[in-house]
Amino acid sequence: MKKILMLLIILFGVSLAVSAHPGGGKPDANKLKELREYKIKYLAQEMELSDAQKPKFVELYNKLCDERLANFKKMRDAENRLKGKLSDAEYKSQMDIVNDCKVRDSQLVKDYDAKFEKFLSAKQIYKMKEAEETFRNRMHEMHQQRKREKKEQR
Repeated sequence: MKKILMLLIILFGVSLAVSAHPGGGKPDANKLKELREYKIKYLAQEMELSDAQKPKFVELYNKLCDERLANFKKMRDAENRLKGKLSDAEYKSQMDIVNDCKVRDSQLVKDYDAKFEKFLSAKQIYKMKEAEETFRNRMHEMHQQRKREKKEQR
């Protein structure tokens, strides 16, 4: 039963993600919010969180996601600027930003792991990371499948 629920959550979440990019433009904010909620439900289930742990986890995980997203956007902006015509100094500056963002992301993960350790076991933190990877892989697979289907329709 647990695996069936997990599969349904993932499939629904993936379908939301696929529909979050209609026409290849910016993703729909409401769909992305729903997707994050389903991801968190999936993670909580995989981590076997207690009722007391869930609200703490959701609050802290949302903060982590928000910080990582802001950092990722900063990195992506710098990467996009690197595609333009720049001087050597500008290339160096943008590459420094990209590298700093990668370091910042690792530091965020480490800092939040310490915060999670206050109310989660090491095993639960490991399961969270494992479930995040599984979720990410399934999302990627669904995205690739959608691209193949679009290509076949042409």
